[in-house]
Amino acid sequence: MKFHIEIDTDICKGCGLCIPECSKNVIELGDKFNKFSWRYAIPVRNNDCIGCKRCAIVCPEIAIKVIKEDD
Repeated sequence: MKFHIEIDTDICKGCGLCIPECSKNVIELGDKFNKFSWRYAIPVRNNDCIGCKRCAIVCPEIAIKVIKEDD
């Protein structure tokens, strides 16, 4: 099974809680800012996502979705 994550950059506050939760280092804090002037998290290695959903569980803004890809 393949998975990937999607981050709603409009509501991500860049708290970084998701980053250490990812055992595959899929997420990093980006260098761009959203409309609220917050740096937001971005998926940089989406192909490595194993679908554990730990990032989505710890996100206080519910900005992360883990998507199962159709084979």
